[in-house]
Order: sequence, then C-alpha cells, then structure tokens
Amino acid sequence: MKPVRILNIKFPISLVRYIPSKAVVGIVDEKNTFRMYNIDDYKLTGGFRINLPENKPLENSVAISPNGKYLAVAINGKHKTTVWEIETKKLLYTLGWHKGEVLACAFDNNDEYLITGGADGRAYMWSMNIGKMVSSLPPHADYILSCGFSKNNMWAATGSYDKLISITNVTSLNISYRKKSHRGAVTQIKFLKQRMISGDKTGELIVWNYLKGQVLHRFPNVADMVIDFDWDENEDYLFVITKDKHVYLFDLNSYELITDKFIKLGELPSSITYIPETSSLWIGTLGGSIYIYDLLQDEKLLNDAITKKEYAKAYEIVKNNPLLKRTSHYKQLEEIWEKTFSAAQKLLEKGESNKARQLFAPFLEVPSKRGIIQNILSDFAEFEKFKNAVINRRYPLAYSLATMHPAFKDTVYYKKMEEDWRRVFNKAREMIKMNARDDMIKEVLKPFRGVSEKTAHIQSLFNDKQLYDLFKSKLVSKQFEDFFTLLNRYPFLYDTPEYEMAINYGKKLKEMAQKELREGNYKKAMLLAHTLEDFPDMKDVAKDIAQKAKIFSTFLNYLSQNDIDLIEKTVYDYPFLEESEDYQKFKDDIKKRFAIAESFSVKGDIPGIKKALLPLKDSMVYKNRILQVLKAAYLNQLISDILKYAKTKDSSLKAEIVKGIKNYILLFGFDNEIGDLILQMKKLKTAIQFDADTKPIELMFEKYPDFIWYEI
Repeated sequence: MKPVRILNIKFPISLVRYIPSKAVVGIVDEKNTFRMYNIDDYKLTGGFRINLPENKPLENSVAISPNGKYLAVAINGKHKTTVWEIETKKLLYTLGWHKGEVLACAFDNNDEYLITGGADGRAYMWSMNIGKMVSSLPPHADYILSCGFSKNNMWAATGSYDKLISITNVTSLNISYRKKSHRGAVTQIKFLKQRMISGDKTGELIVWNYLKGQVLHRFPNVADMVIDFDWDENEDYLFVITKDKHVYLFDLNSYELITDKFIKLGELPSSITYIPETSSLWIGTLGGSIYIYDLLQDEKLLNDAITKKEYAKAYEIVKNNPLLKRTSHYKQLEEIWEKTFSAAQKLLEKGESNKARQLFAPFLEVPSKRGIIQNILSDFAEFEKFKNAVINRRYPLAYSLATMHPAFKDTVYYKKMEEDWRRVFNKAREMIKMNARDDMIKEVLKPFRGVSEKTAHIQSLFNDKQLYDLFKSKLVSKQFEDFFTLLNRYPFLYDTPEYEMAINYGKKLKEMAQKELREGNYKKAMLLAHTLEDFPDMKDVAKDIAQKAKIFSTFLNYLSQNDIDLIEKTVYDYPFLEESEDYQKFKDDIKKRFAIAESFSVKGDIPGIKKALLPLKDSMVYKNRILQVLKAAYLNQLISDILKYAKTKDSSLKAEIVKGIKNYILLFGFDNEIGDLILQMKKLKTAIQFDADTKPIELMFEKYPDFIWYEI
C-alpha cells in the first residue's frame, strides 16, 4: 500500500493523534512543536512551538487531550510536566511531585484529569480544573513507561519496566489489580470500549478484561517492540507499529493475525492514529515524516478486477485488506457470486451442466468458492435421477438421494416434493378426524411409505388420533410448556402450522419483553420473560431479560435509598448498568462533589472538603478516594508552611510543620509524598524523627482536623 500523502516535518515525530471534535490530526515533534492538520485536505490549520528541551519520541511523555483542549509535555531533565491550553497557546500548569523523569502521560476522555508516570515508579492523577495532584496511583518498582484511561474515565492503568500492569478504579480508588503477565517492559496501554490492550518490548500484545483484571487473549507476537497501536471505529481491526518498520493487522474478534505486512514503511515509525471519517491511517516516523494511507485506496483495484471478471484477484485484494468488506464494490462482488450460484443451480436443475460450469468458471480460482462449486457439481451428477424420482413420486428414492446430495434440497423439485408431503399429510390428518378407514388413509400416504424421515410422522398419525387436537389446544390456551413437551415427544409436529404459529408468537413475545425492559417497565418485562422461558430456543434470552429486569429493579431501589456502596457493588457486578441514565446522574453528582472537594484541597480547606463530601462519608467504596483528597489538602497545608518557613525561619512554623508531618504519618502512614517533605525540611536543617512502620489510625470523617498540626 502506498501513501496518498507524505507530510515532511523535518524533526522526529513524537505523537500523532486524531482530534474528532476539531476534525484535525494533532502532531507533536521532538522539538515540542505542535501542529494541527485538516483530515480532508491535509492543510496546516494551526499550532505553536514550546520552548522546552527536546522530548524523546519513542516515550509516551507527550499527550494531546481527546477533545483537543490540552497538550501535556514532560520537561526532559526536570522531573516536571507542563500543560498547555491549545486554543490560547498558553502554559496553564507546571506539575511536579515526581523525583525522576516523567516518561508517560495520558488524559481522560473528558479532558478533566491527567495521569503522569515516571522513572521514580510513581503515578499521579492531576485535576485540569485546578492544576494540582489529586491522588497518587499504586507505584511500581521500576520506570513507568505507559498509562491510560478507560473510555468511561472510571479506570486507569499504568505499565512499567518491571513488566507489571496496575489497573485502578480511579473514581473510588477502592479496587486495584496488579498483574504480571508480560515478558517485557510494558511500552503501551490503551483502552477500547470494553477491553484494554497492552504491548511490550518483546513484541507481546495482551487483551484484558480490565474490570476483572483478567487476561482475555494473547495476540501472536510481533517481531519487535510494540511502539503504538490504534483500531477502527467498529473495533474490528487492530493496527500495530513496531521497530521492524511494518504495520501489523490483527482481527479484534478472532484475535488472529491477518497480515504482518499490511503496510511496509521505509522509516522507523513512532506513532499511529486512525481516522474513521476518511478510513485512513496517519503514521509518524523518526525521520520526521507523516505517512497518510487511505485504507480503501484499493477499492479502485477491486472495482477493476470485478469489471474484468477477475474474481480470484478481487477476493485476494479483499483478503489482504479486509476493510474493503465495508465497501459497495465488495457487496457487488458478493451479489455477483450469489446470482451466479443461483443461475448455475437453475441450469443444473435443467440438466445443462456445461452452461453451469461456464458460469462458475470465473470463480473456480477463488479458494473459498472452489469447494462449494465442486460440491454442487458433484451433487448434480445424479440430479436427473432425483428429478425423475420426484416427478414419478418415487419419494423413498428421492429423499435418499437428497440426503446424499444436500444441494438437491435447495431445488424446486425438492420443494415440490415437500409441498406434496404437506398436502398428503394434512389430508390424512383430516381423514383421521372424520374417522376414515385405516386402509383409505394408508392409500393416501402410500407415496411416502419407506421414507425414513416421514416414518415417525405416519406412525404417530395412527397411534394417537387425538394428538393433533391436543397439540392445537395447548397452543390456543398458551400452555407452551405442555406444547413443547408434545413437540419433543412427537418430532413430526415440527412440520405443522401450529409449530410455526408458536415460533412467531415467541418472537413477538421476545420483542415485547425487550421493549418493556428498555422502557423501564421491569415487572411487565419479568412476566413476559417468565412465559418466554417455556420456549426452548428462547430460554436463555428469557432468563437474560428476567435477570436484567430484576437487577434494574433492585438497582433503582438502591438509588432511591441512596445506598452508595450497594449501588457501586451492583454496577461492578453488572457492568451494563454503567450505561443507564440513572447511574450516569448518580455518577455525575459524585463527580461534581469530588471536583468541588479537590478545589478546596488546593487551599488546604478541610471544612470545605467535609461539606462537599458529607453524603459520601459512610461509603466504604469511596473511602480511599476521600482519604486521597484529605491527604492532598494536608500536603498543601504543609507545603504552604514549609515555603513560609524557608523565608522566615519562624520557630512556631517549624513546630507546626514537625507536628503536622508526624500527624500525617499517624493518619496515612509513610508515603513518597511525605518523604519528599521530610527531605525538604532536612535541607532546611530540621531533622524529623518518625517511625516509618507506623500503622495508620482511622478517624470518623467528621473527626479529621481542620489543620494537620492540630491535636488528633
């Protein structure tokens, strides 16, 4: 595949990301120049240069927020991250706390939070509303190389040189998984709608159920380090770039490798993004180029092959680029095959096998069609014999041949034979109702005597003359359990109109139950599902509807009682509830409360935090998140005092700080953040004695002091 356009930036490309809300691709180069290009005409629409030390393109230390509001750039050599507002081109925040290089950063999907991960093994979450650290995520023993947020912003993950992945529920901070499933350093982490994918330095790609912290599948290994990846809008295909200068194409449904040479690159790639509106891939390289590929550019080749009736070539083009299956030309190709097959079958029914072979000829070189063609041609070698048997009503022979050659079952002659069976069978059934003599009934059924498929039907006619009335009465009275019990006992009843009526009723019942479930009428949905359970083929669907209706009903009860922990536990157990409008409203309220509390934490305002989070005070689910907000507030109180003390050397401030640090350790234990402040005080010639093994004490929410140096 050749690129439709190459943009030359001159400097190595660090990041290429699509910004849907602006219909542009954002690009950051090694020199920290940000550019935006229109996805249709590839024209430069804006950008700016940031005067910072060069970033490292193969690291994840640069991020563009999904809605194009912010740009994050880690400062090489400074252990800090800058956040820029793209529209105004202004520096908003410089974020610290790390004690090593910042190697990874990622925004959430609402542009509200940023995660940073560093060489110190620490990971922090920062609020974009206040520009402050609002929580720390589980640390790693080695460099953090990658991080990301889930699509619903409820989960975050970090990947490290220690081969571990940490997955955390960031809305509550009460659930965290720590998994060592990779063989190498985890270089990339990204979330799909319901799955997460991670890649490492050895070329291993793993698909996760991030809600449970479980590995779903391991892709076939790529040849070298996983640099970056993206997927199409339907999550059918995964595009992966590696150090071997190839784009690998994987099937996200079967997890199979489609091709390891989907695109061959002449330069080492550094970043990739997919554009759904144009079905294109934009690939940045260390050579300073952006290669733009139209993934449907082979559509013209496909059309030419179809026009020339080179169908083998057409299917080969689609095999190498399965995205072409979405095009009208592929649909045209499949329609040609279906029409060809139908026309050839009609010719075979007429005995014109040579003409049928001529019709099939263009498809004989297509591997997926060759076997089908050979089978039908082989079957129809005896078609004349089958045809004559049907015409002469020698049905035992005809059915035997149809069993040997399944293609016969799609012919008009087989359908004619089945119509005759239904006519004869219904006539015999009416005769039984009228108490006709057995010999007269047998004479009517004579053409089908000896047909093994019909023997049980015929025998049952004579064994139980009341059966059909009973069968019909069960349908009329909607006693479906008894109806299907009779059906299992007498399989020939599948051929009756009553069976077809029952199946159609079951389909309508399912639609009604699903409609009631969607509209929130859970009692009606459960009643309909209860009836639907009597339909064997609908049993699983019915149970699913009934279970969801019961769960939704219970869930709404928890919401009405504002039972926060039961609400969250139910959503964790049944993730489909996440999409419900009621849960979104509940979550929005909690989100607003934490946003307010985080704004108070910047000022060290504990009373403000308590007021904002009071409705959550008894929640075990949000306990850790609340503690993180309180910790951040107390840290800000201490930082403020330390800055003042550095200037004034006021002994009363020193006493407050020493007391505050000891209280902090008493409440939260020793952590990296308080360790940093102790080092700062040491530089100010104040040594603080503490026990690093102190077990934190728990206070009631209302008992947390307004200032960390107050008596506890």
